[in-house]
Order: sequence, then C-alpha cells, then structure tokens
Amino acid sequence: MTNAPALACAGIRASYGPVQVLFDAGLTVQQGEMVALLGPNGVGKSTLLKVISGLLKPDDGSVHLGGVDVTTMSTRKRVGHGLCQVVGQATFPSLSVTENLAMHGYTSGSRRWTKEAVEAALAVFPRLHARRDQPAANLSGGERQMLALAKSIVVEPKVLVIDEFSLGLAPVVVGGLMELVRRLNERGSAVLLVEQSVNVALSLVDRVYMMEKGEIIAEETASDLAADPERVRALMLGGHVAVGS
Repeated sequence: MTNAPALACAGIRASYGPVQVLFDAGLTVQQGEMVALLGPNGVGKSTLLKVISGLLKPDDGSVHLGGVDVTTMSTRKRVGHGLCQVVGQATFPSLSVTENLAMHGYTSGSRRWTKEAVEAALAVFPRLHARRDQPAANLSGGERQMLALAKSIVVEPKVLVIDEFSLGLAPVVVGGLMELVRRLNERGSAVLLVEQSVNVALSLVDRVYMMEKGEIIAEETASDLAADPERVRALMLGGHVAVGS
C-alpha cells in the first residue's frame, strides 16, 4: 500500500436528485505531491470534494486513500485513513485559538491528539501562537484561515484537501498562507487544492486538473500551464482546448 497514490478517484458520477453533476470524473494525487483542481464556477469542483470527503454518495466510481477503497466509508472513517479537508475560514468563533485546535483533535477521533500536538501546530504559526488565548472571533480573515490550516497539523493528515483558501484575502496574506501550505506539504501531507486564483495555484502545485461541466478535460504540469496563459484563459472560460494543442 505504501506505493499507492495518497488519493485516487476514478469514474465518479454524482447527482443532486435527478440532476447529474459529475460525469466519470477522476484524479490522482501521489504521495507528497501537490495538485490543483481548477475550472470556472459551477462546473462540479466542490461536488467532487464532497464525494472525496464522504459527504455525497456517488452514483458510480471509486475513491481510494493510500490504496484503501473508502468509497462506501463514512466521513469519520475517511479521517481515520488520513483525510483532512480545510473549508474556508471554518472555526469555532467563541473558542480560543488553543481550544479550536484541541477541539479539532477531539472531533477527528484522532488518538494522536495531545497537548504537544497543539503546541507543534502553534509553532508553525507564530501569529496564532501570539494570540493563542484569544477567541477566534477576534482574528482577522487571514488569521482565521491560518487557524483552519493549523488544525490540520493536529491530526497529521496524509491527504490535505483545501477549498478556496485565498478567497477574499489580501495578496500579502495569501502569500504567507501559500508558504504555510508548502510547509504542511513538507511535513508529509499530500495536497489537493481547489482554487479560483490560477496564479496562486500554478505557483504552488506540481500538477493541475481542469474541470468543465462535471468532467476532467485536461491534466497538465503546473509549469506547462504557466508557460501558456492563452490555454489557461481558454480553459478557465469554459473553452475545451485539446491536450497538446
């Protein structure tokens, strides 16, 4: 199992009621790799994340974590297999920074959670360490995003899924968060990033999947896409550009 991809999903079909949203969608994230899933709004990116996290049962297809088939497993069990998803600036506003970190360890069901794990998370985020006793409601948007990322350190995920971490944040804050994501990756977490900012994604990840109308239409290295802005523009505007064109 050690040589298996950190995350692999294939042939995913998913619907909301009678409306099919995903059509044979699939992607792979290797151990230690950072991958982005890009595409215009409304093409099914968040739906695919729900399937990966176990929040939406697919009509067909499979999801594997580290070679283990988790397609029919609950979200809680997927966490036990190393999956952690960061959604926006999700925090408990009335709890302190330290309490938020401890709560994440508790709700994840991780037996690895200890005071030392919380301290390790705070050590990676000096700004949070300085505000560790303050309620999350008092943090800035960037600091709340840091806290959402810091919570992942407590459970030491094998696969970290991040949904729109740069949304609504100033460029200088985003730059700092990008460095923190790199550090999380260096600590051993494979990363799947869904991101509206193409520039952020291409400067951070190794490979990119492009999605359109519920299908994966292209798979490229980030360096190749960065060198072809016209292709990126066409893909993000919903224009199906053939691979290799």
